[in-house]
Amino acid sequence: MTGHTPPGPQEEEIWRFVRSRQVFTHAEVAAFCSAADWKRTNYLRKLARLNLVTLYQRRCRLCYYTAQDPATLSGEASQIDSSAQDAQWRADTLNCKISAGADIAQSGQPWTPETAEDQTLWDFVRAQIRFTRDYVLAQKLAPDNKVTLFLRALESAGLLHSAGFENGRPYFTALTSVEIMHSAKDKRLTKEGRIWTAMRAASKFTIEDLLITFAGLEEEFSEKSIRSYCATLQKAGYLKDTRRGRVKAQSVRYHLVRDTGPLPPTVKRVPVVTDPNEGRVVYVQGEENTWATS
Repeated sequence: MTGHTPPGPQEEEIWRFVRSRQVFTHAEVAAFCSAADWKRTNYLRKLARLNLVTLYQRRCRLCYYTAQDPATLSGEASQIDSSAQDAQWRADTLNCKISAGADIAQSGQPWTPETAEDQTLWDFVRAQIRFTRDYVLAQKLAPDNKVTLFLRALESAGLLHSAGFENGRPYFTALTSVEIMHSAKDKRLTKEGRIWTAMRAASKFTIEDLLITFAGLEEEFSEKSIRSYCATLQKAGYLKDTRRGRVKAQSVRYHLVRDTGPLPPTVKRVPVVTDPNEGRVVYVQGEENTWATS
């Protein structure tokens, strides 16, 4: 395996990446390597034909591959990919040092933002519990190539961790497990978090039901703010108006049809709705291509 010589710099980048993993998916290669789709696909096929990359495990719609000797691996691929042992193994391969037992990544030469763009990107990913590469790109905080280089630098420094897969997309986090726990708690205690929790508990409710829930807290949970949050979540596809017949004569009765998890969807001033459970923007005012209409 080690005698293989990639034909170009982008292929070399892919080869180094897959060799730095015990298991990997094609989506991860796409997230961290800069090659165009056709070049990446052709090169991965070539590696497979040369038996330098083999299928390790197929789970639902996810295929896990390895550039290592499959006999040296054991267990579920998803567990290998997200384990602290793999993080340590991966860091050693990249000539980094990670304190896997403490769940804190520490490189031999600690990574620090070198530019204002790096700092902006670092602040953003640190504010997310988990995210996808596309979600970071969608923020337009820096040119796409710089975002890719930034994420690759975090990966090499051991500061970016796997946060699982959903619909074939890899999710990542720049937080430790302790930081994730505290961040999730803080989000649930916000005003939106408490309203979202009440919605999840009731499933079907009216504005009046929510006002009763927060009786005595009208200064913080005003009728206007509750109505606004509900109306925006309805546009984003989380809530459905279940009224029938003469709807104008009835109070709006909502049904929570999209419960994505305990963290509240966040309404931005644009207004934009982001879902921290999925690490993506799900609704932008004026745009029709949202979850609700797709």
